[in-house]
Amino acid sequence: MELLSEYLVHRYPSLFEYQFNDQQQKQIRIKTTGEIYPIESDDPLKYASLLIQDDLALMMEGDDGQYYLKARDVILLPGFWCLEDKFNMPLAQIHLSSHVPKFKEKLQHSMERYFRKMTPQHSIVRYNYFIQTDGELPWSSSIGSEDHFGIGWDNAQLNPPIEQIHFRSERQTRRRLPRSDAILFIIRPYFIPVVEIAQEPGIAERLASAIRSWPDDVSRYKGKKAYEDVLLNYLDQKHQEQCDKGIQVDHSKSYPY
Repeated sequence: MELLSEYLVHRYPSLFEYQFNDQQQKQIRIKTTGEIYPIESDDPLKYASLLIQDDLALMMEGDDGQYYLKARDVILLPGFWCLEDKFNMPLAQIHLSSHVPKFKEKLQHSMERYFRKMTPQHSIVRYNYFIQTDGELPWSSSIGSEDHFGIGWDNAQLNPPIEQIHFRSERQTRRRLPRSDAILFIIRPYFIPVVEIAQEPGIAERLASAIRSWPDDVSRYKGKKAYEDVLLNYLDQKHQEQCDKGIQVDHSKSYPY
């Protein structure tokens, strides 16, 4: 909470400011709403979650050297996974229980080693992306009820209307906290209808190409069979429409063009 408050006050001074209460305890105030939150408290994640839109999760190192999802995390927009199912799991088991492709063979040891070597001075940022076959940001109801164990793509309706299909991407930031030595995950989801992003020059072609490039295990993990026919047909059509209009994209340049 102290690190986040310091960042917000200095990065966005028009929106946040420090304020002291009658006991001269430092607080942070949101200028536009007047909301005031303590910087020191017994539940810092709760107050941090009221300052930013991102989901927050803490991984704590156990006696066995593995990192566990054990803290009072604030996960409001998981999309495809339940905090209750993953609570108190070590990092490796979280990924193995989600059937992340090639995790055990290629990712587990390097990820665990990297986590142990992380320092407070450097954060890690990564992005992922999925296709979602409904328009619900907090939880993808098309794969089943959030309250039931064993939900997954096998429950999804095949080939829903293109208007229901969304592109979902997460910006995940990881940083070691200097005092507790825990690792903080900051997760910001982005959620856009496919019919909207396909209007951008070159995007329909690139997204279709990416989906077709998935190997079988990634295709199963991302639920490709539930939407591939309707989605790929739509993306191919939009790409052809852009070609017919003479719209060309130089893929040697980085996005956005």
